[in-house]
Amino acid sequence: MPGASRPTSDERTLDTHLPDAFEYFPDALILADGEARISYLNPAAERLLGLSLGKARGHLLDKVLTLQDGETRQSIQIGDFTDQHTAFSGAFHLLVRNGGGAIPVQCSVALTRNGSGATGGYMIVLRNASGLQQYIDKLVTQSMHDEHSRLLRRAELVKRLWRLLQEADGDETQAFLYLDLDNFKFVNDTAGHAAGDLAIRQIAARLKDVVRGRDTLARLGGDEFGLLLERCPAERARQRAEQLHRAVESYVLHWNGETFRLGVSIGLALFKTRNHSLNAILAAADAACYQAKRNGCDGPHIQEVALD
Repeated sequence: MPGASRPTSDERTLDTHLPDAFEYFPDALILADGEARISYLNPAAERLLGLSLGKARGHLLDKVLTLQDGETRQSIQIGDFTDQHTAFSGAFHLLVRNGGGAIPVQCSVALTRNGSGATGGYMIVLRNASGLQQYIDKLVTQSMHDEHSRLLRRAELVKRLWRLLQEADGDETQAFLYLDLDNFKFVNDTAGHAAGDLAIRQIAARLKDVVRGRDTLARLGGDEFGLLLERCPAERARQRAEQLHRAVESYVLHWNGETFRLGVSIGLALFKTRNHSLNAILAAADAACYQAKRNGCDGPHIQEVALD
């Protein structure tokens, strides 16, 4: 045909053998011509896109491949990246057809240019990153939570307290409770650390049943716990402290035919966010808890301090 370019032997070889080579490729592969019209999908791409090669062939890439920025969720077009580059790679969300939701993918694009500098063709590889994202989410969750109590760790509690000090209305009353178990060392020394771990886990579950959904309960370490009560009037904070105390006092550990009872000393610090630093609040609650423990069996197990 006059004016029509004939494919070179290299191009014919690529057209003939490339699909066969990628038939069992685990990642999704998409080939498109210089006008960004799809010429090939491997089976992995068909599964990922929910579209057969027969239906996709000849359609523009941006009509079939819907990508979003992983953070801003803004729509991304392949041409946005390839106007000035011959290759790029990045993490995106692929919007799946027929209401399939968004799938995290690692997208790599390579293109060829002809003698005049125009785009000659596209090769796009999509790697489903769902498993990787789930693994990352699991690691993040594990880093935030204590393995024995399954509560948040101290660092996460401190971070939330710091954020509260930055963002909350300075006139609202907040409360921070410091809890230290009584008789826990005796359990560890007598029944062993496995019994102690069980006690921590079961007591943590009891404490969780007492707190509100917006409260932050964490294991500070050893036999100590912390509780942040946001926007909590003083009287309600006192009631919560009493509930926590009863939850621990009524607990009985059963281990190898023996029973153990534990108690808890609680320091309650009441504060307004505009007046105090993070360290001052933690130190005040810790000191109040220490005083409660010094009060002994006959003294009050909840010691309150109000920061002016």
